[in-house]
Amino acid sequence: MLTQIKNVAVIGAGTMGIGIAEVAASCKQQVKVFDLNHEFAKQAKQTMAKRLESRVKHGKITADFRQTLLDNIKIITELDELSDSDLVIEAIIENLEVKQKLFKQLQNICFEDVLFASNTSSISITAIASVLVKPENMIGLHFFNPAPVMKLVEVVAGLRSSKANLDLGIELCHFWNKVPVLAQSSPGFIVNRVARPFYGEAMKMLQEQVASLEVMDVIMTSAGFRMGPFTLMDLIGIDINLSVSKTVFASMYNDPRYRPSLIQEEMVAANLLGKKTGQGFYCYDGQDKPTVHYQRTQQAAKTISFNSELTVFDAFKKQLKNNDDIIVTEHQGGVAMQINDCAIEVSNGQTCKQRLTTIKQKHLAQVDLMLDYESSPIIHLSFDENCPKTTKNHVIGVFQQLDKQVIIGKDMPALIAMRIVCLLINEAADAIENGVCNENDVDLAMQKGVNYPIGLIAWSHKIGIKNVVETLDNLHHWFGDDRYRVSPWLRGKV
Repeated sequence: MLTQIKNVAVIGAGTMGIGIAEVAASCKQQVKVFDLNHEFAKQAKQTMAKRLESRVKHGKITADFRQTLLDNIKIITELDELSDSDLVIEAIIENLEVKQKLFKQLQNICFEDVLFASNTSSISITAIASVLVKPENMIGLHFFNPAPVMKLVEVVAGLRSSKANLDLGIELCHFWNKVPVLAQSSPGFIVNRVARPFYGEAMKMLQEQVASLEVMDVIMTSAGFRMGPFTLMDLIGIDINLSVSKTVFASMYNDPRYRPSLIQEEMVAANLLGKKTGQGFYCYDGQDKPTVHYQRTQQAAKTISFNSELTVFDAFKKQLKNNDDIIVTEHQGGVAMQINDCAIEVSNGQTCKQRLTTIKQKHLAQVDLMLDYESSPIIHLSFDENCPKTTKNHVIGVFQQLDKQVIIGKDMPALIAMRIVCLLINEAADAIENGVCNENDVDLAMQKGVNYPIGLIAWSHKIGIKNVVETLDNLHHWFGDDRYRVSPWLRGKV
């Protein structure tokens, strides 16, 4: 039982602030909520009360628990009423000067050893704490929206945050039934830094006219993600996503890995911000999303040869061996899969045209990355430009025999899912390399904070770190852009 923290103060009654207040109140802590707009704060508590009533009706919580939780939250109108607080968490506007001004006031009101925390998603904890007489009392407690539901909390260490207060922050998170990860104060912390390529690379590919945003979304969900990048940006708010991108980019001294998108800039200028404005990448006026066109049914090849060694296509080999219409053979070494005179391999970051110069095959089809090829409903393929239509159809037909919908894309380096995932892995590796977090915490953060299907370092081992590095090197060579440079941490693991 946590005894040090009984009285909690939350500054800011927005979605995050009132959500954090609910988290603490549900664990029997006394919570005071302050907002400059007192009526807004009262309305926020009333909205919470209605939501909790709905949970009572659905049997999620009892009426007594609801009432106790609400009784534990008091809306106040003066900062001076926070003098007995053991913990003060701010969840106000993302502006360094405003946050500093607030904490300068609070240190003259609260106990000398009060624990100060900021829910900032990207501003330096060190910078916020610099105005305090005792900067060691400041840590970051970055919750994820909605705070009562999402398990992850990033406990962020400023340069002068004390170990005792960081340990207390971690203990608090466990007390609140949250999953804490420890991050050093650096732009974006863990999640908002590591996740940048999920959005940024998707928009870069959209600008390159690699594929439609609808196609990219269905490929990424098929690869294992809960939402595609464009659907997720619409949900977050394109303006919010752009703001975080700009903050991280500027804070990282314009490192090209974090370069914001011109497309996103234009959309914000047009007030096409996603669901909240009725239109973003998709239209939300009741119309169905545009349809993704899959390949028509084709006749499968009669004979398929698989590499006798273990490959990612072993699940396909097992399934096809039970198909009476297809003869499955095996070959020693060489390509993973062979149909007619066409080799089939997982993308390595080269185009099919490039890769054909290094493998002894007449034609090549490359398969995009999927977390689980057996359960994935979609296969995304590209072919070399000279591959005969008959051969293409035979390859398509084989994947259709495996109950896959088939999307044929351009012959491009790393296709779509492989390109985005390798960049995500690279960013996770770089966060580790630069001491922002450890391997375990970066994987935990991405799974619990943004619902990734698997930790990125775990995914790198599944793909093979050597293959991730090869893919990134090939992308770097193709684009000549430093956003694809390989993290030394990854290269050192090869």
